[in-house]
Amino acid sequence: MVAAPPGNGKGEEMHLPTRDIIATGLVAVAGLLYLLWAIDSALPGMSGTWVTGVAVLALGFAASASAVVPGFGQLLHGSKTYLAITSLIGLAAFAAGVQMLITASGTGLTVVMAAMAVLWLIATIHHSLPAKAGQPPGQASARPPARHGPRPAGAH
Repeated sequence: MVAAPPGNGKGEEMHLPTRDIIATGLVAVAGLLYLLWAIDSALPGMSGTWVTGVAVLALGFAASASAVVPGFGQLLHGSKTYLAITSLIGLAAFAAGVQMLITASGTGLTVVMAAMAVLWLIATIHHSLPAKAGQPPGQASARPPARHGPRPAGAH
């Protein structure tokens, strides 16, 4: 997935990290399975809410492992807003997933799929921001390193 940023006039390309491309594919497959289930056209053996839900959860965990969840240290030292928002969405997905697994709830499956899509979107945007700025992923939300030593002449 390569896209040129709009209006830059330089023909530069924005590259999404490989982890986001993998997550995009996994979320797309989960979305397709959910859509087929929702319109009663599920694949053979996947017509039940519980079976489709387990597949969607597995794809969501795989997408999360590949893109949404960075290294633990990076997560703790990154954007607190990003951490708080994604944690709340993840908690809602967890509760809906438990409900879906216990009761085969269609509503639970819908909430899991919606949360997965929102987490994917937030993570993809979050990871593409440093790519646009020419920084390695994970550096955009981290604080800049402290400057030590004397300041250059004229710097205040």
